[in-house]
Amino acid sequence: MSLPNNHFAHKNAAERYSKGRPYFHHNSILYIKDHLKLDDKLEEALDIACGTGLSTQALLPIAKKVYGTDTSEEMLKWALEPEKISYAIAPAESQPFESSTFDLITVCSGVHWFDIDKFLVESNRLLKPDGWLVLYDNFFISEMMGVEAFSTWYPEVYLKKFPAPKRNNTYDWKNHHLAGFYFQLEKEEQFKNPITYTLDELILYLTTQSNITAMVEQGNMSYEEVESSLYQELTPFFNGIENRTINYGNWIKYLKRLN
Repeated sequence: MSLPNNHFAHKNAAERYSKGRPYFHHNSILYIKDHLKLDDKLEEALDIACGTGLSTQALLPIAKKVYGTDTSEEMLKWALEPEKISYAIAPAESQPFESSTFDLITVCSGVHWFDIDKFLVESNRLLKPDGWLVLYDNFFISEMMGVEAFSTWYPEVYLKKFPAPKRNNTYDWKNHHLAGFYFQLEKEEQFKNPITYTLDELILYLTTQSNITAMVEQGNMSYEEVESSLYQELTPFFNGIENRTINYGNWIKYLKRLN
């Protein structure tokens, strides 16, 4: 299943992403480090669909050499720590590296945009024997601590006004299917990441979601109109309180390359 539209390719979307996305990735990397039993740093790790490098930067404590690729030139203009990380423009399904290069490949919140069959073939090529492909996601579950009504607003108001663009959420991750690509799903885990926002920070984050970038790209609304609408709708949830904590859901899939 191929999803050709890159909702993060434009300059405004990339700039908002660089300023508005929360940094939770270090927490996910701690789970990954624990599962892979990493006492020493890996030699080389690759982060695919790296965006502005939040997820790539998180690999620095566990790998000696870190690489990040993305299809958006605008996103890579904001990439973090370029003096320590090698970045390149490349689609997930066709990477500019030699075979058997990496000990670890990660993808954060991006695999649903890929042609996943082709991506798995490419990942198998890139990984060393016994290498790992780790997929993880930090997703908005509309759980605002102490504000029950927010959980209704998000699906009933926000998602109806800003529907999610088409993505590949129905892929078969069972081992009978993955074996055809020489991978085995060894473990899945789920947990929550609490993120604290001011009202302005929450609005900025929401404007980085593909729901809104797609709406703006299509010319249906401007970012200014979106922000005005969100300000009116979200202000009551803060009710004069400066900060609110929102739980994000997080899942991790650990795929082992089969020899």
